[in-house]
Amino acid sequence: MKLRMRIRKGGDVKYISQLDMMRALERAMRRAKLPLKFTEGFSPRPRMSFTPAIPVGMTSDAEYADVEFVKELSPQEVYERLNFTLPPGIALLKVGNAEGKPSLSSVNRAIYTVNVISGGASKEALEEAIGKILSSPEVKIVKKSKGKEKEVNIAPGIYRIEVRAAEGGKFELEMELAARQEANVTPFMVVDALREYIPSLDVVKVNKDEMFIFEKGRNVLPL
Repeated sequence: MKLRMRIRKGGDVKYISQLDMMRALERAMRRAKLPLKFTEGFSPRPRMSFTPAIPVGMTSDAEYADVEFVKELSPQEVYERLNFTLPPGIALLKVGNAEGKPSLSSVNRAIYTVNVISGGASKEALEEAIGKILSSPEVKIVKKSKGKEKEVNIAPGIYRIEVRAAEGGKFELEMELAARQEANVTPFMVVDALREYIPSLDVVKVNKDEMFIFEKGRNVLPL
C-alpha cells in the first residue's frame, strides 16, 4: 500500500538539506517499526518519493511524501507512530491514502509567506516594484547550479505577489509561484528580481504554506 504524508519542516531544521530530511524520515520510520517496502538491487532503499526540494533556510508546512508499505496500515496509525519518533522540527500534519491521487510529480504551484525588510523603502515603492515584475514578460535572474551560472527568465512562473502586512520597513508578502521540478521559482529568486528596483530589500523569513496542482482553472490539493 502507498500512503501520502504532509510534513512540516520547522525552524529547528530549516538549514538541513532535502537529503537530510529524507534520511531523518527514514530513520524515524525504522524506529517506529513501520513495515516499509524497499527497492530491489544491491543497495535497497525505502520506496519513497517527494515534492521538489525547498532551498536551505526555508521552513514549510507543505512538504509531501509518498511512502510504500508491505502491508495495510491505517493513516491514523502511521500518523501517531511516526510523529512519536520524528526529531524536533519535523512533524506529520496529515496522512492519507495515496491510491487514486494525482502523482506528486503533477504538483506545479506553491504559495509562500515571505517576510522582508526594505531598508527604508516605502510600501508604495514596494508595490510599484511588484507591479513592474508582474507586468513584465521577462524577469531575468542569474541562477547558480552545480557551480555554474545561467541567466533564466522567471516571469512565466510568477503568478501572484501581494503585500499582506506592512509595519515600518517590514513587510509580509504572499507569493504564488511555479513549483515544478523542471521550472521551479523560489521566493528568493523573486526577491533578487525585486532588488533591481529596491536594492536594499532583504529576506527575513520564508515559509511554504501550501502546494497544489493547478489544472483547468482550479486548484487540486495533493492530500
